[in-house]
Amino acid sequence: MKLRVFVVLIVLGASSRSSIAIPTQAPATSNPHPGEKVYDVRSFAAELQRLEAELQQKPSPAGIKSFRDGLPRSWNVSTPEHSYSISTKPLRDQLNENSADNDNAETWLEHLQVEVQSTQRAEGQSLAAAHTHLNKILAGRGFEGVRPPTYLELLRERASAWLQRMLIKLFSGVSRHPIGAKVLFWVVLIAGVGFVALWIFRYISGRDSMNFFQPGSTTVTTRTWQEWIHAAREAAARGDFREAVHSAYWAGITRLEETGTLPRDRTKTPREYLRLIDTRPLETEVGDLVAQDYKKPLAALTSRLERIWYANRMARLEDFDDTLRQLEALGCSLE
Repeated sequence: MKLRVFVVLIVLGASSRSSIAIPTQAPATSNPHPGEKVYDVRSFAAELQRLEAELQQKPSPAGIKSFRDGLPRSWNVSTPEHSYSISTKPLRDQLNENSADNDNAETWLEHLQVEVQSTQRAEGQSLAAAHTHLNKILAGRGFEGVRPPTYLELLRERASAWLQRMLIKLFSGVSRHPIGAKVLFWVVLIAGVGFVALWIFRYISGRDSMNFFQPGSTTVTTRTWQEWIHAAREAAARGDFREAVHSAYWAGITRLEETGTLPRDRTKTPREYLRLIDTRPLETEVGDLVAQDYKKPLAALTSRLERIWYANRMARLEDFDDTLRQLEALGCSLE
């Protein structure tokens, strides 16, 4: 509470407790004259205590006159926020030289001391505690959405305001030219219809192009399974068992394509060929039971091809011999 406020409260309180009306005057801020004493809050409280103690000694009329003459016209009090000038006229009016009873003056000083002490306690509160209490209040539900705008929000608002100003200028200018307004309307309408038509055309043409580039369901092979077996034997004869296993695998795939167990599509991966054994319906005289019997030898061929050809492992004669046995299980004649 500022000194301006508590002086008014002191005067009002003293007036209600005594039968004598105490004149009040709100302290006005002013610069002290050179030579006048300037108090801070602590020293001003000490001065009030000294004056009250002097009045409690019941001085004589001459002492009251000397006490009143010793009072300055006003007390100059300086705080961190401002400087104040507090008039002593209310106190001087309570002093009576012809009476030994100056209780009203003592009461006035006592109330003023109470207000000064309350101001000292308020100033002594920790600033950190005040900030903590304020942050606790701001963290409540009533302040959840209260925050300063972000940079993007400010930028969006500025762009929206600029666009609004441009549109206002445009339409205000168009309103002065009716023919130009009609031309602008038809231009915007034609542009909108053209944009929609272009979007629909591109969407439809895009779908057609996707269907055009879909791979065909069949691909003509360049070798028969007999030719693949012949190539595998030649590679084994020169000691290249990796190539021999690779050619033997494609001999088995070509054999299954000829029987209709697998589609004629060389874009499939070895694992995709293996999955098609279970999912593709047969279209030839080969029965379902035979188709299921093909999965085990094809799985062995696929596993060996991945280990030797794709993982670049070393191949031996035993690997090639086992590959030939799996080809016989797929129906390839090795004679």
